[in-house]
Amino acid sequence: MTRVSAIVWAWAASIVLVWIAVAVDLGQPLWMRQHSIALTAYGAFEGRTLTLADSWKLLASQWLHVKFAHMLFNVAVISLVGAALTRRLAWWLVMTLGLLGGACGQLLAALAQPDSYISGASQAYLALCGTGLLVLDRKSVGWCSAVVGVAVSIGLDVFVSAHAGVKPGHFVPFVIGLIAGGIFLLLERRRPGWAVLRRT
Repeated sequence: MTRVSAIVWAWAASIVLVWIAVAVDLGQPLWMRQHSIALTAYGAFEGRTLTLADSWKLLASQWLHVKFAHMLFNVAVISLVGAALTRRLAWWLVMTLGLLGGACGQLLAALAQPDSYISGASQAYLALCGTGLLVLDRKSVGWCSAVVGVAVSIGLDVFVSAHAGVKPGHFVPFVIGLIAGGIFLLLERRRPGWAVLRRT
């Protein structure tokens, strides 16, 4: 683990630490489901309640999860894909891409599903995966993790959730990631002196 990738690992670790802190504050076992209504005290929100004054929740809600296994999976994808991306991009670009893509996903989820409670880091990891699929070396751990992350998200949306299709809050950050990855590749070809992408 490099010093730069450690920043992404710290981001991922902070999600686990928030889960632990919330579980302790709620007085429940670490592996127990954390209900959405209870999470509103920490930054989760119901879509229709979002106001401009509450826009900070678009970021804060990314650290909150309902299911323990879901949280761990999100942490794993952010760690593996994010760390791989820091070998090709500046760490602040990776963090901005993940958190901004995640916030856009939370906003779209709130608009498209006003009766749903919004939380989780799936949106953030999908933004990273979108970029990772384009700029990471195929067959690398990071690229394979991005493929798995996208496949699991689609599978859960289509076959497990009640939406019977890919959620807008998941689709949009993935597209944002793809667009960002395409821009990075274009800049590398057209403006090689900018060194946006590092050689690996």
